[in-house]
Amino acid sequence: MKIAVNYSIEAEQLVKDTVIDVDMFKCPDFSKELIQQAERTKPCYIHFGLNAGSGQLNGVDWRLIKEIKNWTQTPYVNVHAVAFSKQYPDYDVLTDKPKHINLMVDAVLRDIEIVGKEVGIETVIVENVICRGRGENMMSSIINPEVLSEIVNKAGCGFLLDTAHAQMTSKCLGLNVKEYISKLPVYNLKELHITGIQEDEHGRLRDSMPMTKDDWELASWSLEKIKTGEWQKPWVVALEYGGVGPAFEWRTDKEVLSKQVPEFYEMVKLNQKN
Repeated sequence: MKIAVNYSIEAEQLVKDTVIDVDMFKCPDFSKELIQQAERTKPCYIHFGLNAGSGQLNGVDWRLIKEIKNWTQTPYVNVHAVAFSKQYPDYDVLTDKPKHINLMVDAVLRDIEIVGKEVGIETVIVENVICRGRGENMMSSIINPEVLSEIVNKAGCGFLLDTAHAQMTSKCLGLNVKEYISKLPVYNLKELHITGIQEDEHGRLRDSMPMTKDDWELASWSLEKIKTGEWQKPWVVALEYGGVGPAFEWRTDKEVLSKQVPEFYEMVKLNQKN
């Protein structure tokens, strides 16, 4: 089980200075130059910005995706299972009607089929997204564990668990996060993302933040499930803190990285020992 952190200039420098260590950097897919820069310090794998259920995957540059997948030896192509509320304007965001759910599932499966034809269904993994409830952009059905399990089972693909997405969804919808995660298709877990969540100045939750006590506890619980064999062991566990570009640079703190990456690394290593 590899240990990764989001690539950032700060993380790169800390690795060079031997302040932190990881097996790999997790890189976005939008810049070959960024990947080349990151690989001068550590091996990289790619996190793709693909949405299954959006109906837009026919317009993707598959030649480029395959090129950077093969170049970095990234074993899986991830997709986010989505059902945007704007796609279903006549439905309540919290709808539980089978007819509505089936439409969303079918849309996701159609897109996964496109990805599978391009890269092989055995290399496709589906990630859980965030649902914040009414007035927001994601239909609740698409984060339902039964729905996600149906998608994974019917498609024959793997699962990428994002614990921060699960935390935010659970807090917004009034769910118990551990019960919620336990019902997700962790029996086919291929990749695990862990990061902190915090409220902004308006009380809105956001992820890719420094880890808090609750975040560490959930991370420890998740790793214990892998250690005991209750969940399938993923190929990589990534700390999704920091990054590049306007969305991430402002929340990339060198002090946080220098403190929390070693703690994360040690936690994962300890959980791999018998």
